[in-house]
Amino acid sequence: MIGRDGVSSRSLVDRFIGLPALPHDTEKEFLINYSDHTDQTTSTMDLQELAERAIKIHDLYEELNRRDRGRGWTREEFMLGFVGDIGDLAKLVMAQEGAREMPGGREALEHELADCLWSVLILAHHYHVNLGAAFTRTMDELDQSISERLSASEPVQPDLVPMMKTT
Repeated sequence: MIGRDGVSSRSLVDRFIGLPALPHDTEKEFLINYSDHTDQTTSTMDLQELAERAIKIHDLYEELNRRDRGRGWTREEFMLGFVGDIGDLAKLVMAQEGAREMPGGREALEHELADCLWSVLILAHHYHVNLGAAFTRTMDELDQSISERLSASEPVQPDLVPMMKTT
């Protein structure tokens, strides 16, 4: 399916996996053309295939947890695991930006992004959310809202923060 911006939504998730850090002004151009620059090691799975793979791993974890602990994880525990992954991702992003030291480098960042994607796919599965439809609907709403704001005659300026006195 082709979105209103001319970009194939089928491979949208694929383009977000393993993206290098880019200057902000080149990100959109890179995202639009990313599928043309992929190599043989890049996944070409669509969202449904990603979800099916995530569920397969989920089912293996379920079997392992039942064997080792006598029970599987609840939906709340999956959410807590996701929160932990987001914390790890935040630290790795800070390390990529030079704001902190964190072992693992780029490989660890890619791993954590994949963990977070897995969690989102599993939460959508547990809550019976059609993630593709929800994503498309949400992006359409954002596209419309942002486009309307951009076409407004006057930009909205945030209030200036008053300077603090130093004495």
